[in-house]
Amino acid sequence: MDVEATPRPRWGASATVLGVIATVLSIALALLSALALDRLATGQAAHGIELLAVVVAVRWLSAELLDDWFNRSARRLRDYWRRQVLGFFLVPSSTSSSSPVEIAGAIDAIVDEPRLAVVRASAQASVVALAIIWLSGGWQAIGIVAILLAVSVPLYQRAGQRAAAFDTLYRERRARLGERQLDLLAHAPELRGLGAVDYAAQEIAALSASEHHVALRAIRSALGSSLVTEFLGGVSVGLVAMDVGFGLLDGRISLLRALICVLVTSEFFAHVRRYGVEFHRREAIDAARQHLVGPDTSTSSPVEVLEAFELVTLAHPLPVTLTIGRGQRVAVLGASGVGKTTLAHTLLGWRDPRAGRVQRTTESVAYVSADTSLIAGTLGENLRLGRDVSDETLTTLLSALALSGPRFVSLDSPVAADGEGFSSGERVRLLIARALLHEPRLLILDDVAGLLDDAAREAIREELTLHRDMAIIEISVDETIFISATAKVHLS
Repeated sequence: MDVEATPRPRWGASATVLGVIATVLSIALALLSALALDRLATGQAAHGIELLAVVVAVRWLSAELLDDWFNRSARRLRDYWRRQVLGFFLVPSSTSSSSPVEIAGAIDAIVDEPRLAVVRASAQASVVALAIIWLSGGWQAIGIVAILLAVSVPLYQRAGQRAAAFDTLYRERRARLGERQLDLLAHAPELRGLGAVDYAAQEIAALSASEHHVALRAIRSALGSSLVTEFLGGVSVGLVAMDVGFGLLDGRISLLRALICVLVTSEFFAHVRRYGVEFHRREAIDAARQHLVGPDTSTSSPVEVLEAFELVTLAHPLPVTLTIGRGQRVAVLGASGVGKTTLAHTLLGWRDPRAGRVQRTTESVAYVSADTSLIAGTLGENLRLGRDVSDETLTTLLSALALSGPRFVSLDSPVAADGEGFSSGERVRLLIARALLHEPRLLILDDVAGLLDDAAREAIREELTLHRDMAIIEISVDETIFISATAKVHLS
């Protein structure tokens, strides 16, 4: 996806200016509010009410203008990324392997980036309020604010860590639930025949309840963090108000100074709380942009077919880093049950990874395993799958793969959906023939050598050597049969 085809909207400088203006304006309005309350307290009601009316009007107008700027910036960003996504669907992506659902979610997250920039600038500019608090309330007031501000930092960090942990756990539970649902649905006829439908329903219910439990814990964590930050803001205003209240009783400060100190403290912590809420959204925005753009590959060679970086799957806890270029032969080796098939499914995007990323520059991929299905129809229909291929090409390929006999004399021979009538070896060779006819850039052979005799293995090996530009991954227990591997991944 060429993200430079359309210029990206520029709003960084204006966001900083708006953030500073919003902070200065809010502090100025706090000072004006203090003056209005002072006028009301000293019997100048008319003047005080006029000032309060001005404060309310300016706050409303500034909020409307700021919201309008947010909406326009978000609209420009949304249009920009939609144009990029249009390119993603029209042209095979060179950087992103995100699904349409992930891309839609990424757009929704990233359009809030201008708001985060304004809030960040606003929080940075709010340090001006500390000088006003010191001038109006003295050292005790500024000490209270500084201590509570220091306490809030680790609380925000802890909240972010908990939120990230719950997000990771929720994604894992959701991915496991989806995969298990598909597995059980695929075996629904067998389960019904064995009278085990209730077992499947109970397992899905248990996984769903587990996912729901994690989601509730994440919500409670978010609410708890919000309550803590609100509590700190309230405590800060309360303690400062108590301090200046004693100052009023002692005659150390005037009512106007006391009001200024309390109201500016409230404004200061309002900016801090807003920044605390938005702070952890940076990760969501960065992740969203990663979905849309992908990692920076300007300093490295382009990925020709597929790259996996620090990939952790649901079945294997250790990270895998792998790069596959055109024509490469890669072996994925490991004992049965170690997670080889899950790794292949994750590389293809059929399963979500627990961590890491996968880049694919092509959707032209063929996957052959013992569970891959033939479709109901004729032999020719199974091989062509709607592609215009001559009968001569089909028969030549079948002969090269040592597929002969009565069932292969005619391309109009019927084929059952489950491949009934073919041996396991014949079925695998038919699936490989179908894959090769569609000329994929990547072919994955998932532990199928054990279904074939020596003659069939040799025929497949010779045929694959003719496809020099095709990248091939062979999954096996100990050694590859069909390829001479240029790279090996050992899972243990």
